[in-house]
Amino acid sequence: MDKDVGRDIIINNTGDLETVSGAFNLGQAITNRLMTRKGELSELGHANYGSRMYELIGEPNNERTRELAKIYVKECLSQEPRIKEIVKVVVSPVGNDRIDISISAIPIESEVVLNIVFPFYLEIV
Repeated sequence: MDKDVGRDIIINNTGDLETVSGAFNLGQAITNRLMTRKGELSELGHANYGSRMYELIGEPNNERTRELAKIYVKECLSQEPRIKEIVKVVVSPVGNDRIDISISAIPIESEVVLNIVFPFYLEIV
């Protein structure tokens, strides 16, 4: 039986499904982890999976909210076993209802920094 561990899928340029691995897979995993409410997968045995970012929906785009976002992201990423080091997390306001979260992290299997920008909306659009 073949196993495809550490991979996920994307839609490629021709519209076909394609597996991804390495940095692309870790990038998807980070995005999925941030978009999942912490505790949402408890019934599946993953009580600590996810983030508290959902708690910021409806909050004003101010310094306090952005600092909380930074804390929640670091807390969330510290649970990802494929991350060796969180180099930095920078939260920037974009308009009244959106923040961009720039993440720099070093995967355990590399010395190359993985950079991700995660847009987060403070209002439901």
